[in-house]
Amino acid sequence: MSVINHRSVSIRAALTMVGARLLLKPLITMYPVRSWSFGPLSLPERIATAVPWSPTDVEVTRETIAGVDVERVSPTGERLRDDTVLVYYHGGAFLCGGPGTHRRLASVLARTLGVVVLNVDYRQLPEVGVGSSIEDAYRVFRAVSDSGRYRNVVVGGDSAGGYLSVKVIELAYLDVARPPTAFFGYSPLLTPTVADDDPRKEISDAYLTVGKLASLRTWFDVGPDVARGRDDVTVVPAEAFPPGLLVASSGEMLRIDSERLHARLDAAGNECDLHLFDGGVHAFPVLTGLTPESAEAVALTVGFLESVLAARVQRAAA
Repeated sequence: MSVINHRSVSIRAALTMVGARLLLKPLITMYPVRSWSFGPLSLPERIATAVPWSPTDVEVTRETIAGVDVERVSPTGERLRDDTVLVYYHGGAFLCGGPGTHRRLASVLARTLGVVVLNVDYRQLPEVGVGSSIEDAYRVFRAVSDSGRYRNVVVGGDSAGGYLSVKVIELAYLDVARPPTAFFGYSPLLTPTVADDDPRKEISDAYLTVGKLASLRTWFDVGPDVARGRDDVTVVPAEAFPPGLLVASSGEMLRIDSERLHARLDAAGNECDLHLFDGGVHAFPVLTGLTPESAEAVALTVGFLESVLAARVQRAAA
């Protein structure tokens, strides 16, 4: 239930932040939010899908679960927790990214934890609104959870995928369904609506802007599925949450989202740690293998999940 600050900044992380400010932020700031402008944003995922990268020590296959496409990343080593599955929701502002762009991270998590990772290819803007993204995320979770195959179902995601993870927790709570075993979020977007007095406006993010989030918000409700529950998931009842881990950059605007959720869970006595890194851009754990901070964040995630799973085994044996 603590806040842990990581103050050191590696050279690679510093260069990444400079590059984001000089190149990525101007592009994002100037890029128009129009239906015709969303198409080019799918290019990285199309390239990753057309030229699939095959990491070592994992097997990557495509399948459909509850009508939703997923990429199944399975470790091929001797260590396999066949009673546990991790459902991962990629980031990308609900309009870009996919299993391909997040395959490296999913592979590291699968290999180091020894679990199957389901990298969910949920529907995105502009074809559907966020309500449909949530519907896809929840359908995969419920199908896996209700199958009876896995004793532990973990959910996690970065940025927009972090929002989907918490919505899954909320909907399972509303439906009185089996909750996730644990959750984690990398720079999760938890408060999608920008208020007039929003404190995120005061933060000079390396590449995100509050104005762009406000512009995108107008597209979130286009349907066809209507989002159930809260818009701001930092106010989801604390009793809905399993043990959790939040990771963010201390200099990013979405740090506020993680701090809000952590404060509420901490006040309620929930198990939830928040790690703030000085050396990191938004959703930096996705860059695993590129910066030491990314590798450290993923290692913290693995340690947290192993601790949760071990505690469940001990309770079952008691």
